[in-house]
Amino acid sequence: MGFFSWIYETPLAEYIRISAYGYPAMITLHSLGLAIMVGLSVVLSLRVLGFFSTIPYSSLHRLLKVAWIGFTINFLSGSCLFSAAAEDLIRNEVFLTKMGLVILGAILVATMQNMIKTALATGNAEVKASTGLRVVATLTIASWTAGMVTGRFTAYLASDTFSVWLGSTF
Repeated sequence: MGFFSWIYETPLAEYIRISAYGYPAMITLHSLGLAIMVGLSVVLSLRVLGFFSTIPYSSLHRLLKVAWIGFTINFLSGSCLFSAAAEDLIRNEVFLTKMGLVILGAILVATMQNMIKTALATGNAEVKASTGLRVVATLTIASWTAGMVTGRFTAYLASDTFSVWLGSTF
C-alpha cells in the first residue's frame, strides 16, 4: 500500500481531511462536475432514445465539449477526495465498482459522441438512431445512474455512523 499511503500523507490530502474548507470545496466541485457531465450525457442519450426530438443532434453534440469539462472537474476533485481517504478507498469494493462504472460511462459517452459525429459528418443533419447507438445510449444512462448510486454508498460506507447503522440493521 506504499503508493496509497504516500497519497494519504500528502499536504493536499491532509488539508482536505482537516480544514474547514477543503472537503466542502472538493465535494462541491465534484457535484458540479457530475451535474454537468452526467446531465448533458443523459440528455443526449435520451435524445437518441427518441425524447426531445425538436432539439437537433448538432446542438447537443456541441454541448458534449462542456460535458468533458465537467468530467475534468470531476476527475480533479475526485482525485483530491480520493487522496484524503486513499488507504481505505482502495480496499472498498463499492468504491472500486463506482470507479469501474465511471470509466464505463466515460467510454460510452465517447463512443456515442463518435457515432453521432460520424453520422453528422455524412451530411445527415438528423442522425438515424441505429440499434447500436440506442444500446450505447441506454448503457450510458444505466452506467451513470449506477455510478452515482455507488458513489453515494461509498460515502456512507466510509462513515462510522452508517457502519453502526448497517451493523444494527442486518
